[in-house]
Amino acid sequence: MLEVYEPMEDSFMLSGQVKKHSKGFVLDVGTGSGIQAIAASEKAKLVIGVDISRDAIKLATENAIKQNVKNICFFESSLFDLFKRIETKKQFKNKHLKNKKIQNFLEKKILFDLIIFNPPYLPQDKGIDDKSIYGGKKGYETLNNFLFQASYYLKENGRILIVFSSLTKKEKVDELLGDYCFEFKQIDEKKLFFETLFVYLIKKSSLLKTLEKKGLKNIKKFARGNRGLLYKADLKKKKIVIKTKKPESKARGRIANEIQWIRVLNRHNIGPKLLFSGRDYFAYEFVKGDFIIEFIKNNNKENIIKTIKNIFNQLYIMDSLKVDKEEMHRPLKHIITEKKPVLIDFERCKITEKPKNVTQFCQFLMSKGTEILLKQKCIRLNKDKIINLAKAYKKEQTKENLNKIFSILN
Repeated sequence: MLEVYEPMEDSFMLSGQVKKHSKGFVLDVGTGSGIQAIAASEKAKLVIGVDISRDAIKLATENAIKQNVKNICFFESSLFDLFKRIETKKQFKNKHLKNKKIQNFLEKKILFDLIIFNPPYLPQDKGIDDKSIYGGKKGYETLNNFLFQASYYLKENGRILIVFSSLTKKEKVDELLGDYCFEFKQIDEKKLFFETLFVYLIKKSSLLKTLEKKGLKNIKKFARGNRGLLYKADLKKKKIVIKTKKPESKARGRIANEIQWIRVLNRHNIGPKLLFSGRDYFAYEFVKGDFIIEFIKNNNKENIIKTIKNIFNQLYIMDSLKVDKEEMHRPLKHIITEKKPVLIDFERCKITEKPKNVTQFCQFLMSKGTEILLKQKCIRLNKDKIINLAKAYKKEQTKENLNKIFSILN
């Protein structure tokens, strides 16, 4: 049997903020005794409380009745599972469905003005099983699961209120909120003997709002570059990537420059397929596969040589267009390969009379680490020949000179 979390310092801190920020339709996740749902009912039109514990739902209902609260109802549910069941038209029973107002609300696409969550946030203690206080091995796993789903049920200008402890690691909570494209501010803090409690007010970032309007779902950051952030999302059953500038980056115009060049290079079947773009971001089809070094490690000689030639051909086209990609002497995270190689990361592209794409890639193949890997795959490159052929290509960037470089790949 699951324990019901008894209201404590964190509950009272949160309920004070709930009374300030409640309006419209409110969802209280992990309602426990119902303290937050009852606090929200003072200003809200309708409050729905959910909890994984049947005992908690029973207690919360009893507490609401005692206080004569009528604009509130409780459902047994793990996080947002209740609404998923409704969306998939799975049957569930609850006496509140006799209430037409509640029934009509639930049958529509459910969006809330405020979502409240006092998560179980303590790191797991060995040998003790209490889901009302433990949020997982590190303490933040349940919160992570909540944040992954929360935006889908929140109105465009809705808010989320959470409370958590320093035992959960504040920097990790901040990181998770950034991963899911939320903006947030700390609105309350209380120091106790062995921990500090924090209350956060959370909202959707402008980027998140824009992407959701385009139909994107399950948006989450998956990579962080020197100047950009990469988010992965679902769009009509397709995986896509969204790239935006890191807030702290001082580089200017990189996103706009990359959008411009991907558009140009896509006409020549180079780069990931650009889907759409905005002022500070762009989206492209997700590219499956391994980065170039991992690809070499995991493939046979024939596939590696075929891929290297394909990369050279793409770089030759870029040389012909007089555009320099830069960083091709160390393209460790600039080439992703599965069935065919795809170049990525064009933020430093520029027009030049003497592009160095092919010659820089020659440098990469001659580098010690790459040379060792290629030898392991029985691909032996003559450094002196490559240097001489690269010099000849540099003087005259022709297909004939490129084919001479191909000739030493054996």
